[in-house]
Amino acid sequence: MFKSIRWRFVLIYFLLVLLAMSIVGLFIITQLEHIQLDMSSKNMVTRIKTIFSSTTAMQQSDDWSQNIDEIQNSFKNGIQIGYNENVYVILNDEIKTIIAGSVEETIGQSAYNLNTINNYILTKSMEGNYVDIVPTEINEESVYHHMSYPIMQDEEIKGYIYLKTNIDYIYDTVDKSKEIMTQATAMALTITILLGLILSRSITGPIKDLTVKAKQMSEGNFDQKVEVKSNDEIGQLGKMFNFLIDELKISISKLHQEKSKMETTFKYMADGVLTVDKKGNIIHANPVARNIISLNNDNENFDNVMLNISENITLSEIEKKEYHGTIILHKNNETYKVDFAPFMDSQNEIGGVILVFKNVTEQYKIEKMQKEFVANVSHELKTPITTIKSYTETLLDGAMCEPNLAEEFLKVINSESDRMSRLVSDLLRLSRIEYEQTKWIKEKLNVKESIQDTYNKLKIYAKNKDISIHVVDIPKDMNILFDKDGFDQIILNILGNAVKYTPNHGNVWIDVKKQDKNINIIIKDDGIGIPKEDQKRIFERFYRVDKARTRELGGTGLGLSIAKHIADAHNSDIKVNSEVQKGTEICIIIPEYEID
Repeated sequence: MFKSIRWRFVLIYFLLVLLAMSIVGLFIITQLEHIQLDMSSKNMVTRIKTIFSSTTAMQQSDDWSQNIDEIQNSFKNGIQIGYNENVYVILNDEIKTIIAGSVEETIGQSAYNLNTINNYILTKSMEGNYVDIVPTEINEESVYHHMSYPIMQDEEIKGYIYLKTNIDYIYDTVDKSKEIMTQATAMALTITILLGLILSRSITGPIKDLTVKAKQMSEGNFDQKVEVKSNDEIGQLGKMFNFLIDELKISISKLHQEKSKMETTFKYMADGVLTVDKKGNIIHANPVARNIISLNNDNENFDNVMLNISENITLSEIEKKEYHGTIILHKNNETYKVDFAPFMDSQNEIGGVILVFKNVTEQYKIEKMQKEFVANVSHELKTPITTIKSYTETLLDGAMCEPNLAEEFLKVINSESDRMSRLVSDLLRLSRIEYEQTKWIKEKLNVKESIQDTYNKLKIYAKNKDISIHVVDIPKDMNILFDKDGFDQIILNILGNAVKYTPNHGNVWIDVKKQDKNINIIIKDDGIGIPKEDQKRIFERFYRVDKARTRELGGTGLGLSIAKHIADAHNSDIKVNSEVQKGTEICIIIPEYEID
């Protein structure tokens, strides 16, 4: 019960009032008792003086021992003794003899021998001053106030008047006052409890309401408002609570918006994002990252998942690199660049690491192709340069003196120079096409006439190899919108390859068909064919199916690549269908020229 601030408030209030009332009551009762006793003392002094003034024998006698009878008669006849008091006239002799008084049986006895006389105050009064006391007499049911009053004459004590007065009325009054004070305290405490409950409720009620609202807020319900009933500190607390709720709702709304933006960004971004804490727990993974690392369950450990892919991407390896770095990851014929960096916790210490998976497969392939291209160009140029240098050195060493040999060497040098010139020309042409530096002059071309021109250029070469070129009768109304040099280059390269790679006594066919507003030019041979795994790469620069045979036939490895780029620049396409030892079929698909 006292865990509640309300009851603790009431208890403290109760204890404060109880303590205050107790202190006040004790002070009042004590003071009342002191006042009553002081009044009793004054009354007793007055009473003794009255008794003394009423006894002529005591006043006129210099020696009380000489007038004992007269003093006794004065007490019997002239002094009224109260029912609640006893009076003793004590002679100032050695034994302090009682010579008169209200108790006749004590006359003639020594005051020291009487229990009803307090010897302490009697002895103290010998100093010349009256002394009173309220002794605690356990054997007596009543309480008496004792006073010993010395009677002086010429600075000598003649005797003592000892007065003993019953003061039960004083302690009855004190006890009654205590009873009244106790009742008043009980009433005050009862009222205190009631007022404390009311007051504490007025204070703790709004606080309890705030607590309930705060608990509902902790459960996610932010549609709370506290009713403000006052303008005091509690009311101001309620206003601040309502203000806090409004600000919190605005902040949460903004946080939800930012969270939604971030989640949408992470979800649809092309890169994979993975967040891992220092214990290896996966905190967040967007769909791309889940797909890359094959993550099906968020409760899986990071190291367990990554060890199935690569041994280089574990928390221990990342920690060795101080949580900063880049790792290349290969998976399923894809290449990923994994950048990682740490994130900080609330204490500004490293709380984990964020990994970003970037798919650099195409970039990696391009870089690889660039390296291969440089290597191929170097190799293609190195071979003729080596040949030229070798034959030139031989001529300089004396072969010039033999005309026939010198002429043969010069022919070789000339042939290799032509080969280098063709290679450089093809490279320049391919470079211009790739960087769109070639200006295409598109014009209406008649397919039959253009193919016939190319055929005329190659028929002597084909005749020397005893190869028959069969040209299907092409309709005269087939026209295309194409650059003339570009079209001739495509046909020349493809038809030239067909003749070049077809063995002697072979056949080459040229056919033209219309299909879906396109003109399909089909060049087919019964040559050596192209393996299936190489068909996707024949349009790459310097790619050769049979490198030794290609170099032997004098090819640069750039013809089909140039043809493909020219076709792409004219919204056209080239497709290959081949089978080893059965021949190759290449189809050039060009949009038909249409008159507006």
